[in-house]
Amino acid sequence: MQVQRKIIDVHDTHVVLELPQSFVNHRVEVIALTVDEEPVTARAIRKPHPDLVGKGRTIGDLISPIVDPEDWAETP
Repeated sequence: MQVQRKIIDVHDTHVVLELPQSFVNHRVEVIALTVDEEPVTARAIRKPHPDLVGKGRTIGDLISPIVDPEDWAETP
């Protein structure tokens, strides 16, 4: 895959791209992104509804499976 990146100033709704000869007779993907916007801020930390706080319990080990590995074995 070849990549060509250009940053240009847009003054109209049309943009003309001149591609290298190696792109001829190939399908290309064109993605237009604005680069002068402020970065998106991180999302706020999610918190449970106050009515649910403290009502959940962790039962058992979170890492090991709850089902025995023998139960997953294929039977002939």
